[in-house]
Amino acid sequence: MFGHMKRDWGSSMREFEYFLFENFDADKESHNPYNPRRFLGKETDVVLSAIARQPVNTCDYKGCCDQFGADMIQKLIEGGILRRSGTALVFDCPVFLREDAVVLKSGVAAKAAGLADLLERKIMEIRACCAQIQNGFSVERNLYHILCGMVFDGSFFGYLCDKGALAVSRQHSSGLDYLSVLYEKCDELQTLSDGLLCSYNRLVNDQCSLQSFGDANGDRFDFYRFFRLMEREKLPDRFQKAWMLLYENYGGADKDALLADVARLIRTGQCEASVEKLLELFGYMQSGTVCVPVYLPEHRKYITEIEAIVENCLGEMLSKALIDLAGSIEITAVRHGVNRLEIANELYHILFGFVNEELVSRKMVAAPRQFPGEGRYLKCVEMRQ
Repeated sequence: MFGHMKRDWGSSMREFEYFLFENFDADKESHNPYNPRRFLGKETDVVLSAIARQPVNTCDYKGCCDQFGADMIQKLIEGGILRRSGTALVFDCPVFLREDAVVLKSGVAAKAAGLADLLERKIMEIRACCAQIQNGFSVERNLYHILCGMVFDGSFFGYLCDKGALAVSRQHSSGLDYLSVLYEKCDELQTLSDGLLCSYNRLVNDQCSLQSFGDANGDRFDFYRFFRLMEREKLPDRFQKAWMLLYENYGGADKDALLADVARLIRTGQCEASVEKLLELFGYMQSGTVCVPVYLPEHRKYITEIEAIVENCLGEMLSKALIDLAGSIEITAVRHGVNRLEIANELYHILFGFVNEELVSRKMVAAPRQFPGEGRYLKCVEMRQ
């Protein structure tokens, strides 16, 4: 129990990484005080460390309010990070601590090879479908974006949600819809939180999407990260030129105006010179030409066919695996009574991340490029209309 004791938190302080499964427009809500990106960070690490340190249901709610401030505790409760359980504080979202690493790897990673084996039996059918997308890039490069990103980190969530295997939504009292996931920063969990190919960065509206897919092992130099960093109003030096070009064109962080110009470029081949410079800076154009795969509305039918092949091949096995895992795995989040379907969402991220690594190692999809300090990823453009 905390009571009113003063403690030295430094020696047992844990650091956390915060991940969001957002169902809201990150740009429109960037300054909303209830947006978890506004209050999750180093200042909340000390609170979460205190709860992680003690056995479940023994971390005193009143003691935490006295120690860390009632406003901070209430914000974490309203944000779905913590929950009152009687007189105690417990975690209320999927949280993965150092001591969970061995169980996670043995329980989840072991299933990936078997899933990849099943998919490999269908690879000729998948390749034949993908080959009909004529965008100037190899089948392997297109399958990286389609299989690893659009299917596993896209349409498959809807399938698994319909099967009752995971949750993709949580409405908060603030009106924002999102899921939160916490990872302790440690070597044991790094390969699960940052090292797997399960991270989509998408700057998107109803016209098009500037996107990259890869791991989370660094700060990507892409449009999505650029806009998120601008929210913090502490833009690293390497993004300053991009900010100057953005301000020159749009007077600030105008996502819709930028994406409208990108859509016009894809449709007509024309755009303002400064917009071209911005796209070249982020690696979407080179020498005046778009140099990443572009997926047009007419490609959607082939992508949908690939989605159906994967669902028929893996759907039942994968949904059963997730339901079994979330109901039996011995990890911190389960002991704290976190919603099993929310836990399953992150278990699925880990699982399809390992599957994607298998697809790369078997050369079924292209290998993403390694960027020092940014991680592994590849970029593309998706037209939505």
